[in-house]
Amino acid sequence: MNERNTPGVGAVLARHGLDCIPEAHCLLRHEGARIDVTGVPAGAEPIARFLHEEPITIDQIGAYKIERHRQFLRGWLARRSEGVRLDLEEAWRIREACIAALGAGSPARSG
Repeated sequence: MNERNTPGVGAVLARHGLDCIPEAHCLLRHEGARIDVTGVPAGAEPIARFLHEEPITIDQIGAYKIERHRQFLRGWLARRSEGVRLDLEEAWRIREACIAALGAGSPARSG
């Protein structure tokens, strides 16, 4: 997620020297079309490319999705060659602050 496709997270990311951070995004797929029912804010740039797509069942939305997200984030952190070095827990806290900023309607404080 970044400020363009998730308005409201830019200030949180900037405070940590990031332009973006991977976020697990659930959507429906019907007859080959993506249907986003997450309440994307007005003015948000559509997500043109997903870094990873994986069909999951309703039962996997909880613990499984969180663990897969953490695994993906761990790999993303290991592949980053530039910018701020983060460990998984710090990256997860930044991600949580971004989510909080969306819920509050204004940038959240983190760190």
